[in-house]
Amino acid sequence: MKTFLIPYLFCLAILIGPAYNMYVHYDFSHSIDTESYLAMSNDDYDVNPVHRYRFIIPCTAKFIAWPLQAIYTKLWPHRTESLWPLQLAYFIINTLLTAFYGWMTYKIIRLYCNQLTAVVIALTAVLTSRWVAYIAGLPLTDSLYLIAIAGLLYSIKTKNAILFAVVVLSGGLAKESFLLFAPLILLAGPGTWYLRAGLIIASLAVLFTEHALIDISLPMTETATVAKETLIEIFIRHVNQTTETLETLLSVRGLGEIFTVLGIFSFVIVYGTLNKSIRNSWKISVEKYYWIFFACILIHALISGDAARMLYFGSVLYGMLIALAIEQIIPKQFNV
Repeated sequence: MKTFLIPYLFCLAILIGPAYNMYVHYDFSHSIDTESYLAMSNDDYDVNPVHRYRFIIPCTAKFIAWPLQAIYTKLWPHRTESLWPLQLAYFIINTLLTAFYGWMTYKIIRLYCNQLTAVVIALTAVLTSRWVAYIAGLPLTDSLYLIAIAGLLYSIKTKNAILFAVVVLSGGLAKESFLLFAPLILLAGPGTWYLRAGLIIASLAVLFTEHALIDISLPMTETATVAKETLIEIFIRHVNQTTETLETLLSVRGLGEIFTVLGIFSFVIVYGTLNKSIRNSWKISVEKYYWIFFACILIHALISGDAARMLYFGSVLYGMLIALAIEQIIPKQFNV
């Protein structure tokens, strides 16, 4: 239990303060994503079709908000009919899930680096990103998606076929873009290639079945701001905006957004890239399939309207690279 509890509480301690500030002070009307998920928790699925099929966290938030509503009635009666109970439910769920992602990241980094000091610094780099407060504090579903990504990488590294199958089959329910990891799943996963291919086909079947069931049970009504789109139409629309996204990323503002993924810890990656011994450490320790993983993350960023947040989805890899770099940088007597 200690091997879980201490690292998990460490992760929770790092992110809960910034996440709470985000939950309390963020203007939710500034985000279409948060408006969609809050609406879904209120049984309104006439939202952006990009969001309407990610039901797991909105349904869980609705369930948790019921007892919170009673508390609000007692303590803050003027807020009872507002969205505050739901927003608090999302904050609780996403903070706990993001901390669990931190714990999974810790477990993965430990497979590559034995020096605890370096691992703690790397984990701190991952969890102090600007995007962690955003993901943990707001009504979003990214926390569950981060867990799916970490689960995929852990199952590949440890050759855990059962975990691999579960993650591949269910990952698309967290976020449809999980299917972008198909090359990684096919080329790096445990088991034979045809079993991996079968899991990809089965995951597509699960995803399209889920979409069909939601469309049947909760038919979508088109409005002036929301139009019906199939999964394929959504994908094509996002692909068509890659040029615009790339131009934005290569601008001064875009480079600043990229810097927010790791903040000041970005310089550790830059230094490692320029340092021969660190590059050799990366080359020896990190498997070649992480090139495929990083390519998948870049595709996430290019087809998204929020590229910097998508780049954060590669934070397990960044944490590994930072840990291996710190292991080379700091004197051995400071390593434990």
